[in-house]
Amino acid sequence: MSELKTLYRHAFHYLSGRVCLMLLGFLSFPVFTRVFSVSDYGVMGLVLKVVLLLTVVGKFGLQNSVQRFYAAEGASSDRAVSRRYYSTLFFGTGATGAAVMAVFVALLFFTPATVFNPDLRYLFLFTAALILIRSLQPTLIGFLRAEGKTKTYNALEIGVKAATVLLSCSLLLIWKRTLTVFFGSTIAVETLGILVLILYLYRRELLDFKSVDWNYFRGLAVFAFPLIGYEVASVILDSGDRLLVQHYMGSQPLGYYSAAYNVSTYIEESLMVPINLALFPIYMKLWVEKGKDETQQFLSRSLNNFLALALAVVCIVLLVSRDVIVVLASRRFQEAHRLLPVLVIGLLVYAVHIFLNAALLIHKKTATMTSLVIYACVVNVVLNIILIPRIGLQGAAVATLLSYLFLVVLMGRISFRLLPLKINYFGFACNTLAALLTFVVIRPLEFHIPLVNAAVRSMLALLVYALLVCVLNPAIRQELLQRLRSRRRSEVQSEVQSEVQSEVQSEVQSEVQSEVQSEPQSQAQSHDAEAGEQTCVAGPITVGGSLR
Repeated sequence: MSELKTLYRHAFHYLSGRVCLMLLGFLSFPVFTRVFSVSDYGVMGLVLKVVLLLTVVGKFGLQNSVQRFYAAEGASSDRAVSRRYYSTLFFGTGATGAAVMAVFVALLFFTPATVFNPDLRYLFLFTAALILIRSLQPTLIGFLRAEGKTKTYNALEIGVKAATVLLSCSLLLIWKRTLTVFFGSTIAVETLGILVLILYLYRRELLDFKSVDWNYFRGLAVFAFPLIGYEVASVILDSGDRLLVQHYMGSQPLGYYSAAYNVSTYIEESLMVPINLALFPIYMKLWVEKGKDETQQFLSRSLNNFLALALAVVCIVLLVSRDVIVVLASRRFQEAHRLLPVLVIGLLVYAVHIFLNAALLIHKKTATMTSLVIYACVVNVVLNIILIPRIGLQGAAVATLLSYLFLVVLMGRISFRLLPLKINYFGFACNTLAALLTFVVIRPLEFHIPLVNAAVRSMLALLVYALLVCVLNPAIRQELLQRLRSRRRSEVQSEVQSEVQSEVQSEVQSEVQSEVQSEPQSQAQSHDAEAGEQTCVAGPITVGGSLR
């Protein structure tokens, strides 16, 4: 199927772009876990999650309006219309972001001291500026995406991330190892990135406060507002457990949980993000051009292949969880390795939703999507309240897994009514058996050096799993054989074509050579014939001359 190949090709392209950002994250993660104490690392994660939640409210979903209205307004040949589009979105987003920041600062001042300790209150006040900065970022960088300037888009994202990592790590290593230094570096670099984008648009004469149309902004906000609930619920579903861990267990356990969750997120995003970015335009195009059956077949095959890959990832994580935590986060965070398998499984279960919500997006059921995420969010909070006091950090990890499973089951029930996907349950069972056998085979191998152990075990597990899947799963085995046969057939056809072409070329060359050789002979024969004719004509004239 050509669409499936397109998916993998596009996913690889997006993955290549994400690799740089992920590598920067991997480079900074070991530094932060070694520079900060476990408690400070937990507090850092908590502050960033709270800022993220407030940023979702601050940007008001207007980054979606950037893409939705660009073709009609932003790309207009009328300069006044395009200036109104850019100016209204920029200043409107700035106003909503500044309002949320101001409300948050006011709440911090009036909240009783028993809710936040002084150090945490100070960090929240210090990082409040990030709410405004990160509210503007998606809108400004969304302009580049809407204009199709992907190179500039990627360069700016990677540049800001790299500069943040470089500045913060350098200052932490050579100056002060405090959270204030980290957040100060982040604010400085991200502010510079915002200023560069503002200057870029200003020089193009696209930003002018006099061009702001607040009635037009009202229409943009009405379109974007329904999507805020989905974003807020998603952030709470992903991050609400941090607040509860901090409340019930304190900063030290929160540090372990944050480290395990961050590693799990790296693993999940490496699979989900590139596939998600490539998947949406392909199945929308299939739905419009080829209809339901082709779309259903494409999504079903994509989902089955993703499940096979997810099982391989789970098997590898079970084998190397301790080594990965030690290598990336140091031995101080070694206790977090018990959380890693449960969190990875939970996040991979959540990643399945990108295939299930296709039907909801196609049929414009965005309100249903928001409701489902809110339900899962409530389940997550309730489970955390029940489980954390009883079984500690494992309770938070189990709550994450169960709430994501609840979300996927609910979404699957509704999605399958609109567009049922065909899951190969027998193939999934075969892949599960292959993963179990791989774990049993690789588990006894031990190299005593964490980095070597993680690398060798991972590569061997992936190889063994792939071989076992080809042997045990008849669908994959048949597909592999078909591809080998088609490849062999194409090779044979190319060989036949090359032979035919060589024969034709040799025949043409021989004909050309024979024609070239025959031309002098024919010319000589024609010359002799002409000479004979001239002799015959001259004979009678002479004879006639003598008779006279």
